[in-house]
Amino acid sequence: MNQRSSRLSILTAVLISASFTGMAYAQAASPVISKSFDPAVVDLNGASVLTVTVTNPNVALPLTDVQFSDTMPAGIDLITQTGGTCSTLATGGGMFLINPGTEFFTSTSSVLAGGQSCTITVLVHGVTLGVHLNTTSTVNASNAASGPPATATLTVVGAASAPAVPTLSIWMMMTLAAALVVAAAIKLRA
Repeated sequence: MNQRSSRLSILTAVLISASFTGMAYAQAASPVISKSFDPAVVDLNGASVLTVTVTNPNVALPLTDVQFSDTMPAGIDLITQTGGTCSTLATGGGMFLINPGTEFFTSTSSVLAGGQSCTITVLVHGVTLGVHLNTTSTVNASNAASGPPATATLTVVGAASAPAVPTLSIWMMMTLAAALVVAAAIKLRA
């Protein structure tokens, strides 16, 4: 092998090594998922809106095929989707499936651009008294590691109590009793 051929081999090896190093820096950060109930405390059988937000924390890299699912815990009934942008043209399309009978929904966004967020909102009812912790699946993308799940709590309390029955003081009860006696006496005389 001549000196020129040897230099060309070394240069090729350096370029290949640099390209693999560049690819390591291009790894996308994991998508981030968060959620909340509004309101977070409802009366028994009361309604709340669950909002799930997925964010691409990468400034310059899009995330593709971004997916998550969510199953309501016992005590929370999933009613219907009320809105969201995770499967719209804003995210390159995607898919949203909801199954209230099994208390389950799933979302797929085709593309989340760098720094972009999308949301899903669903209506739920609190059907069992207590504190109910709801946790999503991990959030996945085809070109990044999975992000951790999100959690939120819905608290279901007893229904609002009936209005209080007015009470009378002892003096008012004695006055009422006297008035009833007088009214009965007048009725008997007539």
